[in-house]
Amino acid sequence: MNVRSLGCVFAAAVLGAALSGCGGGGGAPTVSAPPLPTPAPSLTLGQAVGGSRAVTAALAAESVPRAGSVTQSSNTESGTTADRVEVEFAAGTYTVRNMRQGAEWNIGTANAVSLDDISGTDANAVGLVKPEEGGNRFVIAQTRSPTEGNTDWLTAGIWAFVPTDGNALTRYEFGAFADGGDLFEQDDLQALTGTASYGGRAFGVYYSISPDGTSDAGPFGGQISLTADFGTDGVLGTVSGRVTNIIGEGGSPIPGVDMALGSADIGSANGGFFTGTTSMTLSERAYAGRWGGQFFGNGAAGAQPGSVAGTFGASAREGESAGALVGAFAADRQAQ
Repeated sequence: MNVRSLGCVFAAAVLGAALSGCGGGGGAPTVSAPPLPTPAPSLTLGQAVGGSRAVTAALAAESVPRAGSVTQSSNTESGTTADRVEVEFAAGTYTVRNMRQGAEWNIGTANAVSLDDISGTDANAVGLVKPEEGGNRFVIAQTRSPTEGNTDWLTAGIWAFVPTDGNALTRYEFGAFADGGDLFEQDDLQALTGTASYGGRAFGVYYSISPDGTSDAGPFGGQISLTADFGTDGVLGTVSGRVTNIIGEGGSPIPGVDMALGSADIGSANGGFFTGTTSMTLSERAYAGRWGGQFFGNGAAGAQPGSVAGTFGASAREGESAGALVGAFAADRQAQ
């Protein structure tokens, strides 16, 4: 299995770009890349990240997530995500099903990659590059597999479909998902009081296009911190936070770029499923979007949820330029 950076895996899978320096040498952070399909679909950089593609990513960033496996995608109905992803874990394999499309993508430990090059610390991840009719499917997810006898696995990932026909604009899609094996009991959530802090990893993909037609895309990573206020007297509270230390491929930080995850009401179903708005400033442009998540991890000390996972995005569109970041996160409760 070849050794490449996550950026090279992304480029080969989604952009179809043959990049120099992707062989793992020179001391750069490396990953074990999932095998590419043979023959690989013929994609060009322009096909993958042209203006319509950046706008599609912006649609995902602006879309209201939906519950289940938390799902946020460019396929929308009245501004809300239309896709519904479900995730199962068994025998080292995550089965990701898009119930709206009837598609199933299996991503297992045999296709392991590392997120070291975008977020600075070790993390497990699994990936898939799959040729499908009319295009190429790319799925990657960071994971926390359960210990033996424990169902509290977490996964947070992204997917994309890039058509081989550069004119098939409506077939391009992009999305993010997050799920866990131990959805928090809603009745227990209703009874909680006090606050809890959660911290973990976030990662995703950015797309952009400038007025002169120059386009760019790649992976990013960061840290997520959340504060949940569980309310009082049986009244559900709120959750808010930030994505910070956002860095690109190779560990290069993006100075002064934090994404605010605005206050969201904890919901009355689906593990307290919540949605809210996001905001950030990048290159003197205001970005805005949506985020959402669910609580997981029953039986933790203090009866509060042991973890939370979800999706997020932010975009800016003006004239012939567009930019978007879309990603997913998984976070564990921090010691008080």
